[in-house]
Amino acid sequence: MSRYGWIGIILGIWLIIAPFALRYQNITNAMWNDIILGVLVAVSSYLLSTDVRRAGVGGGTENR
Repeated sequence: MSRYGWIGIILGIWLIIAPFALRYQNITNAMWNDIILGVLVAVSSYLLSTDVRRAGVGGGTENR
């Protein structure tokens, strides 16, 4: 997994944790916005980084 994939996953996890760490979980719209976006960012970063890694450099599909 590339360094940028890890950064996206970490930022996604932070968005999930932020409402509780910064104590604004009583503002429901902001809390759910951060949780949903955090899940989307973390999952998409993971899927994109594994897809890019699987494709290899150059994106070719030839066998190695």
